Amino acid sequence: MSQLVNYLMKNPTALVNWQNRIMPQLHNPIVTPLHQLIRSIPPMLRRELKGITLHPNLGFTSSARFNNLEQLYTWFGGQRKSYEPNNQPYLQWRIARFNKPLMIEDLRSHCLEFPPAEILKRYGLS
Repeated sequence: MSQLVNYLMKNPTALVNWQNRIMPQLHNPIVTPLHQLIRSIPPMLRRELKGITLHPNLGFTSSARFNNLEQLYTWFGGQRKSYEPNNQPYLQWRIARFNKPLMIEDLRSHCLEFPPAEILKRYGLS
């Protein structure tokens, strides 16, 4: 509910519409290839990929570092819907034309700690 209140406080047109019983719509986040890859990795394994650094090879102009893949997924907003999908923090560093599908091996060179092959096989990712 606080997400709706924040949205209405920042958007006068939406507030007027809401007062006229026109509810704002929740939208899915804008998905990048990296976001799609992270969604395909089980949450328990996301914590095993540590020290992730963003890079143009992953579709971002930033070199921000995240403790683990789960933290990066949270930065993307996870699966959470938003009233303002174009106002997410990661969008200012996204390379809009980047549409190359990413595989888990694409993350290896951008991680400080990467799980061994047998763990990836256990999760069906190798």
